[in-house]
Amino acid sequence: MMMYEGREGNEMSKQRSTFAGLFVSCLTGFVVVAAVWAARPAASALRQVPSVSLSPNLTIGVDEGDEKLMFGWIVRVDVDDRGNIYILDYKFRRVSVFDNKGNLLRQIAVPEGQGPQEATDLAGIAVTPSGTMFINDMQKVIVYGPDGRYVRTFLVDFMISSIGCPGTEELVGIGPHEGKILHVFDAQGKLVASFGDTFTPPEKLEPMKGSPFFGAPARFNCAKDGRIFVLNPHRYEVSVFKDRKLERVIQGRNDAFKPIQKMGHGFVSTVADIVSSGDLVFVALRKMDPRAKMTADIFQAGRQIGSIELPGTPMVADRQSMIYIAEQEGGPFGGLLGEEGFPKVIRCAVIKN
Repeated sequence: MMMYEGREGNEMSKQRSTFAGLFVSCLTGFVVVAAVWAARPAASALRQVPSVSLSPNLTIGVDEGDEKLMFGWIVRVDVDDRGNIYILDYKFRRVSVFDNKGNLLRQIAVPEGQGPQEATDLAGIAVTPSGTMFINDMQKVIVYGPDGRYVRTFLVDFMISSIGCPGTEELVGIGPHEGKILHVFDAQGKLVASFGDTFTPPEKLEPMKGSPFFGAPARFNCAKDGRIFVLNPHRYEVSVFKDRKLERVIQGRNDAFKPIQKMGHGFVSTVADIVSSGDLVFVALRKMDPRAKMTADIFQAGRQIGSIELPGTPMVADRQSMIYIAEQEGGPFGGLLGEEGFPKVIRCAVIKN
């Protein structure tokens, strides 16, 4: 669940500060606890559910010892085609890069500021198959080469709240702009294509259609096979795009999903993390209750077939269909982390029994 302040009729010049508060709200207030990582069937689809479990095969992060291996709050995880793992730490303001065995290769600091290698909001990262890394600052993108060296910084003249690389060397960002929500940039920062119509809000929110978070969600996910998953902020539907075209719409049912709605002087909206493994799609809806267990609904061939408890937030799946999960409690500024240990990234193979 995401919560932020906003009023109908706000000027675009105020949206950046609005999003900054929204982004922090998205990070805080989640407790992710799970012990059983096995799928349970949806009541309406008992016979269609495969027996699915997650088998951990790598854990990155420690509770004590080398501080370079400790994380403060994990915002995004991505991978390249060599199996390298990129972890964005919001609290420690750095990107840590590991090989596929969990050995630290390098760390890239991202200081707070307005400079070309600095970021104000540190909203996310995206990594291409070759290892080019993009760091998102909503209207500024910082580019690093596969060798970890700084390449360039480019500006975007509209707000992109989340970025991803769908198995190509291009960057995709999300944010309503000229009637479209997904925008493709090359490595030099040139906008080369836009696609995906803005979502239609309820009639009472229609004037806000062109604003961030109403016409599009603040977060989306890319699969390494080229698919892009976008949650409709107004109903539990996931639009699946491929080759810049709408491939299908997945419809789900879950009481945890809440459409964007007004609450006091602000709005609340559900946030989803969506990853695919083979023919399965996992949709994890974030909850406001910090004590709630993290679960993901499982879809196969576009049908909801069950759900599974997770040890944390699913971030990405690699080309071998292994899922990378951020296991953490509390928030980016402390919370329960001091009591329960530091965040970790767990790589899991998806097992069909």
